[in-house]
Formats: sequence, C-alpha cells, structure tokens
Amino acid sequence: MILLIFTLLVALLVAIFAVQNAAPVAINLFWIVAEVPLVLVILGSVLSGAIIVFLIAIWREFRIKRKVKAKPEIKAEVNPEVKPDAKPCEEDKVNS
Repeated sequence: MILLIFTLLVALLVAIFAVQNAAPVAINLFWIVAEVPLVLVILGSVLSGAIIVFLIAIWREFRIKRKVKAKPEIKAEVNPEVKPDAKPCEEDKVNS
C-alpha cells in the first residue's frame, strides 16, 4: 500500500513538472530535427523508463519460475535413484 501511494505521488510530481515545462524544444536524432513541446519529451522519457522496468521485471519473473521448475531435475541429477515424478512404492506407504 505504501508503495502504491509513493508511486502515485511520484507520478503526480512528474505530471506537475511536465505541465510547467510546456515550451517547445528542438530534438535532434542523427539527421532528423523535430520541434516538440518539452512536456511530451518528459512524459515520453518517463513512459520509456516505466516500460523498460516492466520488461526487466517480467524477464526476472520468468527466470525465477524456470529455476523453480528445474529444481526437481537438479535433485534427480544429484541422486539418480530418485525420480522427480516417482510415486511412492508400497513399502514406503506401509512404513509411513
């Protein structure tokens, strides 16, 4: 909840800063020159940063899930007698 409030506060501050800086600026990218309002440059930069952070978070989640799925395979490599999907035999059921 605190993170959500902090995020909304930062977004509000960025929006106020962007609206107060609405003067047009020249953007140069190689041979392309464009005159755009500074508010669009600021909001575009914030949006680009948010997308990059989001993609990194998704990549990290997939990497963690892949490690969790690979865990039974790692156990099987360490102890080949134990299979990841092996069902307990009758002796194990009686002893437990």
